[in-house]
Amino acid sequence: MVDLADVLDPLRKQVIDIKDALAHARYRYDGIDLIMGDVSDPKVRGASQEIFALASEKMDVVDDMLDELYRQLSALDRTFEAHGKSLGRG
Repeated sequence: MVDLADVLDPLRKQVIDIKDALAHARYRYDGIDLIMGDVSDPKVRGASQEIFALASEKMDVVDDMLDELYRQLSALDRTFEAHGKSLGRG
């Protein structure tokens, strides 16, 4: 029988790795946003600010989804662990 932790742990690690990649993307995004803030053309600057605001919202949504997925994976692991122990398997 397969240990559920052996299945869920790699998935949780992938979620953590994706969150790390998202953090690096956000760092680069913030740098570009700072650079675009110094653009002299107000139309370009305004358009870039709007795009960056929308991108930031989307990154926040993805980050929240990853947090929720991690919580669900951990809850699933705890649930199966509790059931396994109650059945005398743990």
